[in-house]
Amino acid sequence: MPSLLQLIPRLGVGGAERTTLEISRALVRAGWRSLVASAGGPLQAAIEESGGKHITLPLHSKNPLSVLANVARLRRCARVHGVDIFHVRSRMPAWSALWAARQTGIPLVATYHSVVHERPAWKRFYNSVMTRGDVVIAKSRYNGERIRAVHGRFPARLEVIVAGVDAEMFAPQRFDAAAIRRQRRQWGVKEDRLLALLPGRLDANKGHGVFLEALARMPTDKRPVGILLGGSAKPSARRYRDGLSQRIRALGLGEDARFADPMTADAMPLAYAAADVVAAPSLFREPFGRVAVEAQAMERPVIASDSGGFRETIRAQGENATGWLVPPADAAALAHALRQAADLDAQQRREMGRRGRVWVRDNFSTETMCAKTIAVYEKMLKKSCQPPKNGLP
Repeated sequence: MPSLLQLIPRLGVGGAERTTLEISRALVRAGWRSLVASAGGPLQAAIEESGGKHITLPLHSKNPLSVLANVARLRRCARVHGVDIFHVRSRMPAWSALWAARQTGIPLVATYHSVVHERPAWKRFYNSVMTRGDVVIAKSRYNGERIRAVHGRFPARLEVIVAGVDAEMFAPQRFDAAAIRRQRRQWGVKEDRLLALLPGRLDANKGHGVFLEALARMPTDKRPVGILLGGSAKPSARRYRDGLSQRIRALGLGEDARFADPMTADAMPLAYAAADVVAAPSLFREPFGRVAVEAQAMERPVIASDSGGFRETIRAQGENATGWLVPPADAAALAHALRQAADLDAQQRREMGRRGRVWVRDNFSTETMCAKTIAVYEKMLKKSCQPPKNGLP
């Protein structure tokens, strides 16, 4: 039974963490031994319930001494659990894994989940660890193009494997009208109000400020209730949330904009189901943009920034449109798109939502992503088992 160890700092509820869980489940179904190393988090139980094994390691630490100590820890894990392949999903644990892989001869895969930074030079070097193993996986065509442009000639083989979502988990028929009403009441949103949801961690790059300004630009009779759903473990998140609260008051939004506490990964489908439209106004170029795909799978129209991976995941033109793309940081354009969504009647929004689900089903399935990723693993296993040519090492 082949054994694969995925490494990630924490098992929170973000896109990289969800993908870690999805790959773990797929490995178990395919007859692999699935191991996940992290500092723990909300998804740890789901990993173990689905047949994977979690190994608690301080992979979240950026302390250089801890990074060095993790090299020895990973070597020990590899020996004890018979690890055949390392798969890293974040940069700091990738440095530890790279050194451990070189010392043990274990193949190394990296999925480049983060933004590909060109400057400053030190950050470009720091990020380059994701391209120093045997295979680097890009989550979108845009992501792959950026990796090539910024990191140039790198030793790893590049594979573009488009990220996906579980269409059974993100299925609108899972929730009846009563469940949706309960969720909206929990957020304090009346049934006759349009609800615009912005899911994402509390980070200025997610565009919360632009979203609030766009709401303020709309006429009050057309303005949806804006729900800011998400949190962050960073110490600065509290200050950022306080600043957004002040902005809500300064814009005179009153009860038309409010925060909602983070929801577990399993609860996110209901959050989308309770919304009428989902916003993803990121200020940076998302490598993929999982929110847009999850929302469309739940038959909800999406308004997102016209940049990065969103250009591949949202159809914004023609009769088959599934949402809107607007220039990043452009509150007026975002307000216009929100107004267009508000002007649609319920049937028109349902039709746009259904087109979105078909689009996601045909192009962004978890099953396809997992199958292609496991095919990469299998290819690496065969290569590592091949005898050296001409008897040379």
